[in-house]
Amino acid sequence: MERKTLECAFSGIWARFKKSNQDKVNLEEIESWAMSKGLVVSEIVRKDVGRFGKTDCVVIHTEHGSACFPVITEASREDWIKRNESYSKVAAIWKKLEWFSPFWICRENVTTILNDCEHRTAEDAIMLFNYHTSTIYSLPFEAVCIEQIMVGASCLADIRPLAREAYLAFYAGYKSASIAALIPAIEGAISKILPKKSQSLATMDRVNKAVAGAISNAAELHFEGMWTPRDYKTTEYLFGMDEMVFAFETFRRWLQDSFYSNTDEYKGAARLNRHLFAHGLSPEWQQANLSRLIVALSTVGVIESWYRQDNSAPLLFPTMNKDSELLWQQAILHGSAQMIIKLTEEKHYHQNGRLVPVVPTDDGATLRKALLMKDCINDLVRPLRCAGWAVEFTDVSSDLYLKVLAQSKQGVLNVALLYSCGSDNSLYKELEKDCDAILYRGGPYLQEQFARGVKVHVGPVAGWQPPLAINYGKESPDAASL
Repeated sequence: MERKTLECAFSGIWARFKKSNQDKVNLEEIESWAMSKGLVVSEIVRKDVGRFGKTDCVVIHTEHGSACFPVITEASREDWIKRNESYSKVAAIWKKLEWFSPFWICRENVTTILNDCEHRTAEDAIMLFNYHTSTIYSLPFEAVCIEQIMVGASCLADIRPLAREAYLAFYAGYKSASIAALIPAIEGAISKILPKKSQSLATMDRVNKAVAGAISNAAELHFEGMWTPRDYKTTEYLFGMDEMVFAFETFRRWLQDSFYSNTDEYKGAARLNRHLFAHGLSPEWQQANLSRLIVALSTVGVIESWYRQDNSAPLLFPTMNKDSELLWQQAILHGSAQMIIKLTEEKHYHQNGRLVPVVPTDDGATLRKALLMKDCINDLVRPLRCAGWAVEFTDVSSDLYLKVLAQSKQGVLNVALLYSCGSDNSLYKELEKDCDAILYRGGPYLQEQFARGVKVHVGPVAGWQPPLAINYGKESPDAASL
């Protein structure tokens, strides 16, 4: 039986099924309708269908193909309405954050971000978002995006070297240049997903076409490749029923409502707007977050993989490989060199009785990083090495803290150094997850308040004596102090 004939037969059965009494579904009657269409039915069952939200369906398997007919009842309508309202509420929070339902972030972190930002003003919400993602969209995270997620996307083949250079340049101090390089890359990547005949379309028309293709394939997978009434494969129906459709649609909305929003309409606080950059009407685009651009480009790779059904982009965050590790270490090297330059600049201007001029992308964070790194080397790294540890930096992306990993044959020791004792309690709690000790520059200032509830050792770095590597893990005063 030809595909068109089969689809016509399923459409006819669906038309009769919709008009029947669906509070009392009669499978034998539906099977007789299929047989009257010339179909040989191998099985007919009533079951829930769907990868995430389930739809109550009658499923018919024939020798030529399968179909599912959603059962329309008052209960199923109410369930869909509740799910749709819930997901629309979440989508509204993402819109306020000028972002989309993200890939590669665990549900616990997503829930924390949404709960913290839901009742905040847009500006406060984005500040909180940047705070939370500073420990998620970190240097190693960005390196993995470039070297392991983008690598499989053909639409990013020419853009990935640019992303790598922008990543390194950003942490070497050339922030505006890095952001300027990647903003137009998003449009270029989306255009490369589509056939050449689509290149003449307006920007958002190309976005809509690419995302619609990805959603169409997600809908097919949602209903297990079976024939399903067209209305049930739409974004409108699946928005609250399928997580992939929700992610793709919120990404499309972010591009439409924020990234490609017209200059006179854009009032966002994230400052990531293509027209602000392209028309040069405001320097605010220079304050955009590089990690957003890298994650957005990686997400375009996911859109392409679903548009083309080639599974080239991973949906689970990959374990860091050697390429990502080397890129991450290269960024740390660039950042370390920039810190030395900043300290030298500050000394030079100070000797001439001047302050270092403020630049659009530096609010003092680079200098804070430099001071933090300097004290970390003097007060933490050197004492650890003197105690027999081999030390390496594991996180230097923030101006609020640094992380180091000390290793020996007896074990490993993870230590964080805060810029000051007066750091937010949530930062202490986040660092506590993978650190054996949390230290800070300077003297204690309301330590019990800021570090309340933290179980690992907290104290000034100048007053901390690292345990001897040869004794670590044994019953010794040094080990017990941690």
